[in-house]
Amino acid sequence: MRILVLNNRYKEATEYMAGQLAARLQALGVEVAIDNGHMDVILNNPEIIIVLGGDGTILRAARQYGQSEIPILGVNMGTVGFLSNIEVNELEFYFDRLLNLDFTVDKRMMLEVGIYNDKLPVSKSYCLNEVVFKSPTPRMLSFILDISGQVMSTYRGDGLIIASSTGSTAYSLSAGGPVVDPILEAFVVTPIASHITSKRPLVVAPDRVLSLTPLECREAIICIDGQVKVDFEPEYRIVIRKAEHKLKLINLKKKPFYNLIDGRMNGK
Repeated sequence: MRILVLNNRYKEATEYMAGQLAARLQALGVEVAIDNGHMDVILNNPEIIIVLGGDGTILRAARQYGQSEIPILGVNMGTVGFLSNIEVNELEFYFDRLLNLDFTVDKRMMLEVGIYNDKLPVSKSYCLNEVVFKSPTPRMLSFILDISGQVMSTYRGDGLIIASSTGSTAYSLSAGGPVVDPILEAFVVTPIASHITSKRPLVVAPDRVLSLTPLECREAIICIDGQVKVDFEPEYRIVIRKAEHKLKLINLKKKPFYNLIDGRMNGK
């Protein structure tokens, strides 16, 4: 068996746990590599990825390894752990089941984010939670949203969040967007401090293609999953569609989604 262990190098506890876990797995004859985001990792075709950290570490794993469709187990060692399946103190209890591949897999829709200069591609990336187009200053942005050829009237405000169902409980929720059950596939479009009060959040079918074109944009940024920032040039256009691949999350312990979100909304 081959297992990749991914941890957050900025948190010493996850570094220590990754070393301890790797040593135990190797003693059982498992081929192991550790990815702390700082060095090149070579492990051909791992069967499982174990992520030690918080939601941010899982988001990095999703962008980096999501296309491979290798099942990922999130082990919470962070503060939120909304995307994790188990807590670090539960790893021992589920260890044998994990090694025997005795688990189910939840599949989550991911977003494909293309940035274009006119029709020329500038970059393409993938994310699990959201793409944010916003101003880093108090200056208002003006832009047009095109949904599969249906052009919406002009948006004006601080920016726009385009989230997946998984990402609906993150930045989009804080900006007034709806909570969407993660088993559904959908885009959630949430304006940020809209100057036009009639511009409300939208839930859009996953087969649509969303395109953002600026009208007045002297200074803006694109932020992907809160971790990757791209300076937005006035001639750029953002195109967001459903990715062809899905993120596979290992499910060892059923976590009641609505109880979790209710507790989070009530500060628990």
